[in-house]
Amino acid sequence: MSLLVSLAYRPFLEPLHIERYWYLLIVPISFFIAMAYKAVRVSDLRRYWLGVGVLTVQIVLGMAALGVFAFLFVQYIAPTIVPR
Repeated sequence: MSLLVSLAYRPFLEPLHIERYWYLLIVPISFFIAMAYKAVRVSDLRRYWLGVGVLTVQIVLGMAALGVFAFLFVQYIAPTIVPR
């Protein structure tokens, strides 16, 4: 019995090794945030899924734009502002 218990998957003690693909989690996180937001804000549920899709794309593109801006700022603008 103890052998079967030791072979069991324990998510909090032994998490999955997905360090290389952590950035892909932004899509499901954005989708669930959009679902929750639109569920509260939409008055007519006929356009619910369209609103969820649009908001998901807006969140993902906004985060990508923020990442590009942060990269450009740190690499090119900050070295000219801060003296060495």
